[in-house]
Amino acid sequence: MTDPCSHWVVGGSGLAHSGLHNAVGSGLYTATTLDDPFTRLGHSQLTSFFVLRQAQRLAIGANHGLWEWRRDEARYVQLHDETLTEVLGLAAVPGDPGLVIACSYGIATAYRDELGAARWTFHSDSPVPDERFANALHIDPAHPDQWLVGTEAGVFIYSATDHHWQTSDLNGTPVRALCSARGRLWAGTDDRGILHSDDGLHWTQAGGPIEGAVYALHDTGTSLLAATQYGIVTGDGEGPWTQTGPRLSTTCITSDPRAPGTWAAGASPGGLWHTRDAGEHWQQAGHFKHVRVVLAPEEI
Repeated sequence: MTDPCSHWVVGGSGLAHSGLHNAVGSGLYTATTLDDPFTRLGHSQLTSFFVLRQAQRLAIGANHGLWEWRRDEARYVQLHDETLTEVLGLAAVPGDPGLVIACSYGIATAYRDELGAARWTFHSDSPVPDERFANALHIDPAHPDQWLVGTEAGVFIYSATDHHWQTSDLNGTPVRALCSARGRLWAGTDDRGILHSDDGLHWTQAGGPIEGAVYALHDTGTSLLAATQYGIVTGDGEGPWTQTGPRLSTTCITSDPRAPGTWAAGASPGGLWHTRDAGEHWQQAGHFKHVRVVLAPEEI
């Protein structure tokens, strides 16, 4: 049996085996290696948008709320209440349930009520819908009290200490990807490519132009990878970006820390793709039509 807290995890839907190309079986799937068959994790048919892996659980932002898969119980547990619907991003914070979420209504944290249920409080108070609509969430590792929020209107910073919002100079474009790499913060936009920042407030263009929207960013340790509207690009953030892999709407990307040069990316539609030679050759893995999340094996 695979362990979702340490093996490959894919959030997506498979192809029907009747010869028809209708998607069946949305949910989370796991496998020990990319060559092994993927098996569904439990019986939930959630459509996952973001999965946060922790030592004893997976926290899952989905089309119908927030869930966790606990390693010790091997089952899904509901973490949302009636105010929390579609969850697009997650990050870990102290406490119980220990999460901050991003969704179309902004960002929110929770506390446990007297019955042990998670009750969510929203922290986005902008009257402008695009400024509230949170696509991505990232906590600056150098400043854990500063939460970067990628919205339909750009990047905003929320201070968890004094509950104060700051506006960055990356504005006027949707931001759907945020990460930390190489001592900097990175953001992927819909129409301005990739930018980097030292403080989250001031952003500079990274590398050359990119065709289409950027949906995910990942640092392999030797290369920066971006999942974009028209496939995968790789580079160092200084020179031009290089296209690699199939030209598909790519939603997520990761690399295997145990195997340098092994990358995996999900497309929707298009399924799961991987390379073992740092992008020289690509092939499909699993029987997926849509993939929105892929996590590489790791020990936490």
